[in-house]
Amino acid sequence: MKGAIAILMMVLAASARADPIERMIESLASTQSLSAEFRQVTSAKTARIRTASGVFYISKPGLLRWEVRKPYPQLQILNTREFWLVDLDLAQASMRSVESANLSGIAALLLNTSVLSRDQLMGRYRFTAAGDRDGVAWIAVEPRQPEPGIAWLMVGLDADAMISRFEIHDSLGQVTRVELTKILKNIAVDPGLFQYTPPRGMAVIRQ
Repeated sequence: MKGAIAILMMVLAASARADPIERMIESLASTQSLSAEFRQVTSAKTARIRTASGVFYISKPGLLRWEVRKPYPQLQILNTREFWLVDLDLAQASMRSVESANLSGIAALLLNTSVLSRDQLMGRYRFTAAGDRDGVAWIAVEPRQPEPGIAWLMVGLDADAMISRFEIHDSLGQVTRVELTKILKNIAVDPGLFQYTPPRGMAVIRQ
């Protein structure tokens, strides 16, 4: 009898691991830091295709650096106090408090997974397995409450249950597809990457 129960438990555990939604939640919950290079392509029916590439860093709780390097350098930094958006070509930066930054979309999902319980995540998002495409398992993520500019997300998991691709679908029909490479999980990240001091000559807008 005990042997049968043990086998049943193993089968149930294997089934949970096979569920891409459970695999994603478990993987994100165990991620304390993350870095990767990215390439993104943004398309819309009424606009030309735009591409960009760069690198990002995440460190929980609540630290994000999203650095576009090509074609035009741009920087987004979120820390426990403020959110910075920096356009280096224009020598202009805007800063707002964390409370007014209104974190949403993929950034909210990545940064909140270890803070929110599974039930809280399920209460905030509707997750739907969307099958395999381009060698990754896709999951549709729809906010249960409207989020500014975000209609829904598509998250792609690789064989190790790491997010390797994602798509952001906004409320205007624009789609941003992002592919990640050189993904590093739970490495030491320099805290200085999440701080920003505007250099002399930088125009700063405080909101």
